[in-house]
Amino acid sequence: MNQVARRRSSRCVRPHFFLAGALLLLSSIATAAPSDPLRYQGGIRNSTEGRRLNDKQLGAVLKSLREKTGFLDLHYDADGFLRLADRERVEGGSAAARALVIAAVDAVQLIELENHSRSPVVAFARLAPPIRYESRMTGKQIEVQPLELDFSDFSHLRGDREVVAAFDLGFGVLHELVHAVLDLRDAGEGHAGPGDCEDYVNRIRRELRLPERQHYYARVRDVANFPQAGTVKRAELIFARVVEQGGRTRTEHFYLNWEAQQVGRIVPYSQGTVRSSTVAMQ
Repeated sequence: MNQVARRRSSRCVRPHFFLAGALLLLSSIATAAPSDPLRYQGGIRNSTEGRRLNDKQLGAVLKSLREKTGFLDLHYDADGFLRLADRERVEGGSAAARALVIAAVDAVQLIELENHSRSPVVAFARLAPPIRYESRMTGKQIEVQPLELDFSDFSHLRGDREVVAAFDLGFGVLHELVHAVLDLRDAGEGHAGPGDCEDYVNRIRRELRLPERQHYYARVRDVANFPQAGTVKRAELIFARVVEQGGRTRTEHFYLNWEAQQVGRIVPYSQGTVRSSTVAMQ
């Protein structure tokens, strides 16, 4: 079956002059990979290309999503699709996370998990620009959204157990699913808060009694590279949780940090790509 892949930019699309737009359209049309009988099926699945997740990586994603959602029957089928056998079999988890995963599993579009471990440009997780496939034989179309995961980045996280748990692999996947399925955005430049996307993810954290992210942008600063000479750049995110004690409430603050250059390039958001990302470092 002949297919055409049409690449489109993700969400932050800038206007172009007509001629430039026409040239861009022509250059973005490419022949797709060999025919895939399941290409036009929506949902979430492992990539069928060279960036496939291995069994250990698939297991890590599944384990974390089960913990977040409480779905006992969440699993992959033989074709690498994420499936829900019995949606009523739930133990713990977050209702908001369940609603999000159900929406993604039932989506018309296809979200493909890709392995980008040790990538110099992917910081934890991000969405690549979607690809639109069209069958020349049937006219059927589908939008495929690559979800790029850098598994190695999560090993660089430092902080209290609760805050590391609030920013683990599963939360990286959920953040990008919010973008892909609910079309919620990150905070824009000049906004100190977490943004609409992280507001939804914070709802999941709250239901799991985990600290909530306070800002979308990670602050990057130079710190002493002890015991070696010089300095390194460390990125930091602040999380908070309200607790009740003795009839009063108080706010606990948590600090999550990592060596920025080990995770990804430090690029001001205004100079970055149009791809949606779990974190932007400034």
